[in-house]
Amino acid sequence: MRKTLLKTLAFAALFCILFTVSVFAEDAVVTGNDVNLRSGPSTDYAIYECLPKGTVVTVTDRSDSEWYCVTYNGRSGYVNSAYLSFTDASSPETEPDEPSVPADGSYGTVNAMYVRLRSGPGTDYSILGEYNRGTALTVTGSAGNWYSVVIDGIYGYMYADYVTLSEAPAVPVETPEPTPAPTPAPTPEPIEVTPTGDKAGHIKGDYVYFRSGPSTYYSIYDCLNNGTRLTITGRSGEWYAVTINGISGYVYSAYVVNDDGGEILDEPVIEPTPEPYVEPEPTPEPTPEPPEVDSIPGYITGNDVRFRSGPSTRNDILGTYNYGTPLLITGSSDDWRAVIINGQSGYVYGQYVAEGSVSSPGDNPEESSEIGRQIVEFALQYQGYPYTWGGTSPDTGFDCSGFTTYVYGHFGISLHRVACDQAAYDGVKVSNSALQQGDLLCFYSSSDYVGHVGIYIGNNRFIHASTYTTGVIISELSGYYDTRGYIAKRVA
Repeated sequence: MRKTLLKTLAFAALFCILFTVSVFAEDAVVTGNDVNLRSGPSTDYAIYECLPKGTVVTVTDRSDSEWYCVTYNGRSGYVNSAYLSFTDASSPETEPDEPSVPADGSYGTVNAMYVRLRSGPGTDYSILGEYNRGTALTVTGSAGNWYSVVIDGIYGYMYADYVTLSEAPAVPVETPEPTPAPTPAPTPEPIEVTPTGDKAGHIKGDYVYFRSGPSTYYSIYDCLNNGTRLTITGRSGEWYAVTINGISGYVYSAYVVNDDGGEILDEPVIEPTPEPYVEPEPTPEPTPEPPEVDSIPGYITGNDVRFRSGPSTRNDILGTYNYGTPLLITGSSDDWRAVIINGQSGYVYGQYVAEGSVSSPGDNPEESSEIGRQIVEFALQYQGYPYTWGGTSPDTGFDCSGFTTYVYGHFGISLHRVACDQAAYDGVKVSNSALQQGDLLCFYSSSDYVGHVGIYIGNNRFIHASTYTTGVIISELSGYYDTRGYIAKRVA
């Protein structure tokens, strides 16, 4: 009898253990590319392997809201919860609450590398872009653990842990923000629209919202991309009334181009009534030409730098220019420099202007090998190509390691696919003071993890696939990139 009782108790205990495991085991899908499976719940722990997008793992413990304990191929480890989506009804993500503006500030900066801006408050929503530490943003509300933010005119959501709030903008805000309309009364006023006649046009920019009314308080019909065709039918303040695929709505005027050219007036054009004849006034003396101002040669030191009609972010944008664009400096106004670019006068924020000229990448040929110069010349032809996560060719666009793999591969040099492996296994380490053209630069994302790569082109500059916003660009190897730390490898 005693043996029978012991067997019964042991069986019951085993059943309870198995039942407990099944309750707390949930399947989840990896939502990013090359997501790290680590030996512990932080970036300080070793990486077991990189999991591709779509990998199914079993979550066994999510008591830590930031790092979930998972099992994959018989191995237990930890994955950051921001990169997991649950496939059953027990998903930790819930429908977003109505966003509310945080009480401790409406500005902020990104505090990590490669942080994703999404179209909604969860990892199941599409990725609108990736941004690095120090990027300025405006916080407009919150939904659970996510902030609704605006970055470079793009509205989206960012996980709150990757945003540091502040009382004022971290850098001058370059993107004109639409003037918020007043909060609508319970009974909304009729929308006043000035007819313009039907005019053909198209969208200028990506991720542009098509709304039901002329303000950001109205609901969103759709999110439109550059080149979308539309018909302009009227204007209401700073918004255009448009028709797209038979649906009538509104788009902010800064993102609409009139294909016929010229401005669309706030009022309809009316033939003037003839005025009675009036004796003309005497012809005034001509206004003397302004004296010529001494100018200093200079150049643009950033990418996508805005050239404005006046010394303020409230002034119109005359154009955007990238690193190395030549200009003439004619004066200054507070933090802004008065300049001339391609014969046009305007203003550029001072931190993006330098005096002198940019030397070409090959000014020091004695310091570089012939193959290094060839690598640089080949890489430079892809400046301006788009950034695509996982991209490895000009046809698809590039991510950072995809770009270096493609360029070096053209010369028969085979590299590992991801940045951390290129830093660990490819090439011979060289001193940062002995860089040559064609050297591989591997940048740290944390104290011991490499998360970004580029190719040194000479004169303290490098070319790399940076972000969705900039694509393949040339950057200075100074400031942020220098203090971040990097490993230099000679692979050719």
